[in-house]
Amino acid sequence: MRANAEDYMTLALLAERMEAVGRTEEAKLLREKAAVELGHAKAIFETLVKAEGLQATAKELADVEDLQHVSEYNVVAMKAKEEGHPDIEKMLCSFAEQEKGIAEVLKRTAKAL
Repeated sequence: MRANAEDYMTLALLAERMEAVGRTEEAKLLREKAAVELGHAKAIFETLVKAEGLQATAKELADVEDLQHVSEYNVVAMKAKEEGHPDIEKMLCSFAEQEKGIAEVLKRTAKAL
């Protein structure tokens, strides 16, 4: 599911950029492919919810956000700092904080279910 969701976002962002440079036909095709990826992600998500339950699915996503995404942003931020890119470090640290917030909302959601 995550790979499909990632592909969806990448295709949608690429379509947006293509449209911005006047490549509307390519943008349309990319949006169509993005919709396919979103459909795949939704089907997998619904299968997971059916098999594991909504609470377990939300908790798993919270764990991924909290443990994996925050850590990944912090590691890359420190690498940017070492390489002398304080602007990138600041951006990534900000993203890590936002990921913590997302994880907290997901945890509260899982508990509420």
